[in-house]
Amino acid sequence: MKQRSAAIIFTIGFSLLLMISVLFIFQERPQGEWKNQTMLRMEVPYERDHPTGKAAEYFAGLVGEESHGELQISVAYNTEPGSEKEIVKQLQFGGIAFGAVNYFDFCEDIPELNQFIEAYDSPEESQAGYCEQKEAIGEYLSKERMELLSCYRPDYRCITTKERPAADGAFNGMKIHATKAAALSVYLLGMGAEIESFDRTDLLRAVDSGYIDGIEMPFLLYGRAGYDKVMPYVWVYEEFLVPDMLVASTVSLGNLTDEQQKILTDCALKTEEFQVEALKESQERQIQLWKDKDGRHNRLWESERQAP
Repeated sequence: MKQRSAAIIFTIGFSLLLMISVLFIFQERPQGEWKNQTMLRMEVPYERDHPTGKAAEYFAGLVGEESHGELQISVAYNTEPGSEKEIVKQLQFGGIAFGAVNYFDFCEDIPELNQFIEAYDSPEESQAGYCEQKEAIGEYLSKERMELLSCYRPDYRCITTKERPAADGAFNGMKIHATKAAALSVYLLGMGAEIESFDRTDLLRAVDSGYIDGIEMPFLLYGRAGYDKVMPYVWVYEEFLVPDMLVASTVSLGNLTDEQQKILTDCALKTEEFQVEALKESQERQIQLWKDKDGRHNRLWESERQAP
């Protein structure tokens, strides 16, 4: 009987202590901190320390600050070859709220976007040119349930191969994996390459097994995802300075208030300057890395070539 009484007293005491603790927490919390948070997913086809990956993380942080924690963005870094196409599909159907992929990857599903691809003399001019056409580009993206938020400074692009090509820009008969963007296809065909495009596969294994001879890709991606260990020869070119773009799913935006959407738009624009500095730093570091290393791997195909 005494044991039962002691148990009852303990239970009552514990319950009172719990109630007092909860009341104390509510009193100490700033007003509004218990508001419902909205979690939004974002995906980029790069590593976290890639310039676009850094810009994505910066964007997420800005949105959290400007919304006072009401909007939270979770960023996933998908470095699997071919992930760009999956990101575009997820944006179209609202599987993710944001994505940052290269303009070429949007051109595959929206061929009308090829009309805006043109030659620019510098990355600065390219970024300015695409930003000027932002409204026109955005009209085509909106038809596919996407909204263009930012145009980033473009990276140089390169063609990487397992075996050394015959000469500069001469990929006669070599099977090169590349996006299906029309402008790029014409360019590669003009250098004698045979274009192969895989939706989602192990590209490194395809190269190593001889199914394809090389891959066309952004310059910085080459040294960051292990491609250089399978394809030691790289040809950097400047004919197509095509930017990465920060894009939102209109399916996801439709669930937000006008005020929340404005926060997202303003924060996205602020990431452009941040991405520029991150890109410059990464390119300089990659070039220096190649210059410092000897041997077959990690070197520019044109040994005398300076940084682009």
